Amino acid sequence: MILKPDPTWFIQDATKVQAYMDCPRMYFYEYILGWRPTTPNIHLEFGKAWHLAMEHMLLCHHRDGEYTNTTIIEAWELLNNHYRSKFPLDMDAVYAPKNPEYALKALSQYAQMYKDEKFETIYTEIAGSVPISYNAEGKPVLLHFRMDSILRDPMGIKSREHKTGSTLNRQWSDQWALSMQTGVYNHVLHCLFPREEVWGVEINGTFFGKKDIKFQRVPARRTTKAMNVWLWNVNQWVDSILADIYHLGIASDEDEILPCFRMNTQSCTKYFGCRYHDFCMAWPNPLRNLDRLPEGMKIEFWNPMEAEQEAKHVFHVDELMKLEGE
Repeated sequence: MILKPDPTWFIQDATKVQAYMDCPRMYFYEYILGWRPTTPNIHLEFGKAWHLAMEHMLLCHHRDGEYTNTTIIEAWELLNNHYRSKFPLDMDAVYAPKNPEYALKALSQYAQMYKDEKFETIYTEIAGSVPISYNAEGKPVLLHFRMDSILRDPMGIKSREHKTGSTLNRQWSDQWALSMQTGVYNHVLHCLFPREEVWGVEINGTFFGKKDIKFQRVPARRTTKAMNVWLWNVNQWVDSILADIYHLGIASDEDEILPCFRMNTQSCTKYFGCRYHDFCMAWPNPLRNLDRLPEGMKIEFWNPMEAEQEAKHVFHVDELMKLEGE
């Protein structure tokens, strides 16, 4: 079976590149075939709901200079509306502590934890694209992005990115320093603002445990030299994705194996286990098994450009920033 290329194959963002880094074969199933579960993911949807609440908290703090009780209630209502659109009330006990009841406690504790912070909210819900290199025709190779917020505080301009989790540990904290995602956010900041004004990225973590709720903010700043490393890395990964797409174009269901999008078997058990694990076990060449969609899956291609439709601020940077020097 020959696959017809979908336009989304050639649109990259940090999420897609990171997925490819985790496992190219997983990337193939999720972003080339577009196979996704039909049921909503509690961690993904709760994260979206929390983002809505956090955005409201930032905007109201910018207006009022503090987190008021009214702000907390309004933020919780935004969270609850999204959550209820995905999960009914009788599922709250199953998904606890990631449910609206615990979220209200978390918002109240968050407001108390950070009551003394001072900052100006410049933007929330930002999307767009930035160049990472130029192709043979001299056109920019673009990486698309979506960011939660850009703030200005006494330390400078920063991107504050909201994350939710279940367990706060060193593994969680240490992952951000070199992650693809924080590299993209730092790149965007340097493309949009003078270098001397940019502080960097701040990961704003909230952890929902059944016994308590914890908060942790992790700086993910990068020097100019570190950004040069990131830029080289991201171009290598994007080139690898494009090479696999090219080889897919000349692959066939008559091949004994799929000679592209290799497996990274060290990622099979990450998080809650790979949803495509059984396919990898059963199918040496998945192109032979595309005539029927597996049970529990739907076809939905992820287009990073669609984030611009929901964003409040959209930026398209045309020229690659100069990173040479310190």
